[in-house]
Amino acid sequence: MIERLQFVFPAEQVTAEAELLWTEAPTTCERIIQTLPLQGATHHAIYSGSECVLLLPSVIRLPPENATSQVTRGDIAFTWMKAGSSYGVSSDFAEICWFYDFDAQPRMWEGPVEVNVFARFIEPAMAFYDVCRKMRREGVKALEVKVVT
Repeated sequence: MIERLQFVFPAEQVTAEAELLWTEAPTTCERIIQTLPLQGATHHAIYSGSECVLLLPSVIRLPPENATSQVTRGDIAFTWMKAGSSYGVSSDFAEICWFYDFDAQPRMWEGPVEVNVFARFIEPAMAFYDVCRKMRREGVKALEVKVVT
């Protein structure tokens, strides 16, 4: 069974590993593993405080599993939204999101939303969190997510 993921900011040469939470979110873990490896542009969330997101190339629709809006630094989650379900959501999308400080709460304009927490960064991950923090001013950054072998 795959136990860890690796998140890499290639331009910054910064990596963080994460432990999958198979007991708490087995279906979400399995579906995310099926999408890997991923490469894409990650950006800072607008309404959620210290949150960054990577849009998935195709929409995955999963039911709530280990779902919460009460996250903490190091949590990694999955969510999907249907077009029209929230202000500004014009088409269906799915994303992996992660939280790099204690002020984060997954939100849309209308308020908190629940996300499926399926993994957690292995601490210390401060160099990775520092790159996330810089995105607020520097903008979009390339990210790779892959299985640790």
